[in-house]
Amino acid sequence: MTNRQPWLDPMRRRLILDPIVNDERSVSGTRLGKQPGWIFQHAIGGGQADFDQWIENLSPRDRVMLYALFNQKAHIDELIHAFDKLLVDLEIFQDATVIDIGCGPYTAGLALANVVGSRAVYRYFGIDRALSMCAFAEELAAEVRALGELDERTEISFHQEIDVIDFGRRRGTQVTVFILSYLLASDTIDVDTLVAEIDRASKRVGLGPTVLLYTNSAREEARAAYPKFKKLMVDAGFTEHIEAKETFADSDKLREIHYALYVRRATLTIPIAEFRI
Repeated sequence: MTNRQPWLDPMRRRLILDPIVNDERSVSGTRLGKQPGWIFQHAIGGGQADFDQWIENLSPRDRVMLYALFNQKAHIDELIHAFDKLLVDLEIFQDATVIDIGCGPYTAGLALANVVGSRAVYRYFGIDRALSMCAFAEELAAEVRALGELDERTEISFHQEIDVIDFGRRRGTQVTVFILSYLLASDTIDVDTLVAEIDRASKRVGLGPTVLLYTNSAREEARAAYPKFKKLMVDAGFTEHIEAKETFADSDKLREIHYALYVRRATLTIPIAEFRI
């Protein structure tokens, strides 16, 4: 059973479900005037849509809200399970830099807050190409903070591109944690570019170890890019510590999920230019 904290479901109900159900367009069992099948196919496009565009009478925010309603809950459960299974030592998150590529509406951030809460101080950088996703993610993160479920020193920010983020002065031994949840399910992702961005960002953040948590559907078509991703990660100095498929049953239906954990050891050589006298 997924260990959801008591604040999580009421928060999602208040900020996601209730506004949609109470919208004047939601009549005759529809959500914002649309049937579920149409929503999945057109409004959220399997999670790979351009959410910054209007579609019929649905605004970008409407589409993001529908995505959060239909997709987010199951993905939160999977990520809570993955955090509990693969990153059991919460000390890894103390002073860590967390980089969530393809963050959507703060999905992995909610799972992380559920698991870690205010017991660790970390920096979270969410990256999503859609401004509408980033905007709603900021609202959800602000609500989690208002509920007291984050240490007041934890920093959260959202960005459209990883290469332009200012991570500040390079850190020493602190861990960098990347999260890739369902990102490789998209056939628009260039795996070469993705791994290069991960490599560059990791080195810009600091000299400590880097951990990458990958989750995805286990469907063959969803993980078709994984073999190439794995090879490029290994070429970049990462070791695949765990890779498995399993049936995840703690949600509305049974789903086969695929997850992996990569680790790159700390950099042992410090450039002379980074010493301060």
